[in-house]
Amino acid sequence: MAVRVERYSPDRVDECVSLLADAFVTNPLHRSAFGDGRIDQNRLFFRIGLRHMFIGHAFVALVDGAAGGYVHFNSSPHCLPAPEEIPSVVATLLKPLGEAVPQVVRWFSRWCHLDPEEPHVHLGPIGVAPALQGQRIGTALMNRYIEYLKQEEAAGYLETDRPENVEFYKKFGFVVRREEELIGTPTWYMWRPQNQ
Repeated sequence: MAVRVERYSPDRVDECVSLLADAFVTNPLHRSAFGDGRIDQNRLFFRIGLRHMFIGHAFVALVDGAAGGYVHFNSSPHCLPAPEEIPSVVATLLKPLGEAVPQVVRWFSRWCHLDPEEPHVHLGPIGVAPALQGQRIGTALMNRYIEYLKQEEAAGYLETDRPENVEFYKKFGFVVRREEELIGTPTWYMWRPQNQ
């Protein structure tokens, strides 16, 4: 299996929406916000994200020429909107999510509120097509992100809702900075110190 990581291009939006929706549909936060098995809501969420919200650096892992993984990261203070901007984002971009909006607002308002004030490069989303998980595609995408952190001499930051992901990110030098329940779901906030 040949894997190549290259910059994301908008002509891959449909492929990446599909792979991210498939990768995240079973994630606890997505289940709490959208409901069990709501692939339609996840597709809509990631289409909005890829078209309007994921600004910064994005890469796609190509497996035999097709998108098999996606990673996005962006430097603070532009990685998340300020908490006070959430209502206007909801009124415009997120309105199509309908009944999920209140949960999504609670989720992202909290993430925006907890975004560290220290300079950092915020990771997320990162996802691998379920059929390709366990084949080091996530590692290839993380390596691209870690290369950027080292090049910029920057700290890294991320949020995750899966305990197995906590262990995965620890392999790249991340430590848990905070843990809490968010919209009924355990959530971990992780930090990778600068110059590690």
